Amino acid sequence: MVRARLQVIDKTVSVSLVVPVYKSASTLPEFYARASATLDQICNDWEIILIDDASPDQTWCAALTLHEKDPRIKIVRFAKNKGQQHATLCGITYARKRFVVTIDDDLQCFPEDLPLFIDLLQAGSHVVIGKIPKAEKQHSAWRNLASRLNQKLISKILGKPTSFGLSSYRAMSQQVAKQLARYQGSHPHVAAMLFNSVPVSMMANVTIRHASRADGGPSTYTLGKMFQTLSFLIVNYSLLPLRYVVIWGFLVSASSILFAVFVLLRTLLTDHVVPGWASLAILVSFLAGNILLALGVQGEYLGRLVENATDLGQFPIIEEHVE
Repeated sequence: MVRARLQVIDKTVSVSLVVPVYKSASTLPEFYARASATLDQICNDWEIILIDDASPDQTWCAALTLHEKDPRIKIVRFAKNKGQQHATLCGITYARKRFVVTIDDDLQCFPEDLPLFIDLLQAGSHVVIGKIPKAEKQHSAWRNLASRLNQKLISKILGKPTSFGLSSYRAMSQQVAKQLARYQGSHPHVAAMLFNSVPVSMMANVTIRHASRADGGPSTYTLGKMFQTLSFLIVNYSLLPLRYVVIWGFLVSASSILFAVFVLLRTLLTDHVVPGWASLAILVSFLAGNILLALGVQGEYLGRLVENATDLGQFPIIEEHVE
């Protein structure tokens, strides 16, 4: 775990900073000032890619102003809100520099910590992910809960070490960015895609700082969106639900057989007669419920296939200035 800057910056490197933005008109100027100052310190060739996820406020106007001020600011606007994961992946597909870094726009993560990531990439890591110490996390309790669930699921599904921390502040080589850009599904999950693409031995974790939101307001990443992201992670990146249904079906079948044997032996060896209609109704209801459960799980997977087949495109881009 890295805790301090290594002071080994080669300014010949180039960096793409990908930033999904939503309702951040008030914080973008400060973000640009801090991020650009840090980038100027560590490299001579950089770009910042802002992906406006259909913000209802003046975020696009603020982004356009920054682009006109500094052409190194590339901006892309979505026609409808697709979520943080889509916006981040979209920015990665536009990134052209040697190293690609993703960070949120709310300034909870420090742009000044960016050299930590670049040091480790230059040292040979292909992916570097920021880890926020528990004592420093400024998220609400429910968001911390969703974050822990997300990390446990990725550990279970993709083999992430439990001690390996995750955050949206991450960096990768251009080779890894190109792998992620080839994703054609409807529900990207950047962290899961990274663990699918790169072995853990080629990854590094770095401790980063964490602050309250710069605008002082609540997170725009709602509880509903978080649990939706978790459901996409479970269904799109694993077969665990189907496997659990198979195991559950086997257990139900075994239980039914044992119950039938018990009833038969009890009838043959004793004078006790099991009432037929009541036991039959209970058994049928139980089995019908399990059948519907299994069909529901299969339906989720089929629904994902239909979404992928009918999706008009991952990124509903209505305007861009990336020249």
